[in-house]
Amino acid sequence: MKLMYSLLASLLMLSLAACGGTETSTAVKEEKQEEVKLLDRKEFEQMYTDPEKYKGSKVEFYAKVFVEPEKDEEGTYLQVYANNNDERNTIIGYEDPDFDVKVDDIILVKGTVEDVFEGENALGGTVTAPMIRAESIQQSDYVTAFSPPKKTIEVSKEVDQHGYIIKLNKIELADTESRVYVTVTNKTKENISFFSFDAKAVAGSKQLETQDNYEAAYPEIPSDILPGVQSEGIIAFPELPEKGNVKILFEGSSDNYELEFEPFVFDVEY
Repeated sequence: MKLMYSLLASLLMLSLAACGGTETSTAVKEEKQEEVKLLDRKEFEQMYTDPEKYKGSKVEFYAKVFVEPEKDEEGTYLQVYANNNDERNTIIGYEDPDFDVKVDDIILVKGTVEDVFEGENALGGTVTAPMIRAESIQQSDYVTAFSPPKKTIEVSKEVDQHGYIIKLNKIELADTESRVYVTVTNKTKENISFFSFDAKAVAGSKQLETQDNYEAAYPEIPSDILPGVQSEGIIAFPELPEKGNVKILFEGSSDNYELEFEPFVFDVEY
């Protein structure tokens, strides 16, 4: 891994040195850069079959950092999975040694294909990965990068039982899941309990249970909520129909066993 980052650091230094030429060479370089187009999604995927062929191409993609970043006085060096695909191993160099990034961060990268790295993994297999010189890197998140909503249904309805309030804020429909945005508020004098895995969705004749998405690391509502506390979270379900009716049901209870609770039910037409 050290060799990989050393190679990329050398490439970064060469690119910096190349910027110190004459005015004529700078003008030629700028004219050439104008001719370089940004790879589209299909071309970006093809780039991984032959990175050498795409040297000098512009790229823009989301990625997840999966190796501890390394730094030196010249920059920050990352190994990432592009587009959340573990077959898209990518090496990135960024001319900012102070860039704040860590393992599992999701980032938006804009840059240039500089070269291709070839080496061996721990099992002795051949590893080939494009080396990208990043011109900018921005922090992002799972939803924006890998699971943007195809449709957003604004609901903003709440059910109040004895001061135990559940609000359904909105529902997002994505390619591989549906996300329910929920707020729970405890205006009672006792602790209340909320278990997201008890939530259910009914669409037509189908009952849907919650599903885990550990990669997304969505905010979770705690199971025990103290008096006066408000908490927000995201609960994932399998894909819902793109239009129609859905019923979302939540269960709740209180440390005050004299209180009786019915399911918190939300009927949504969209």
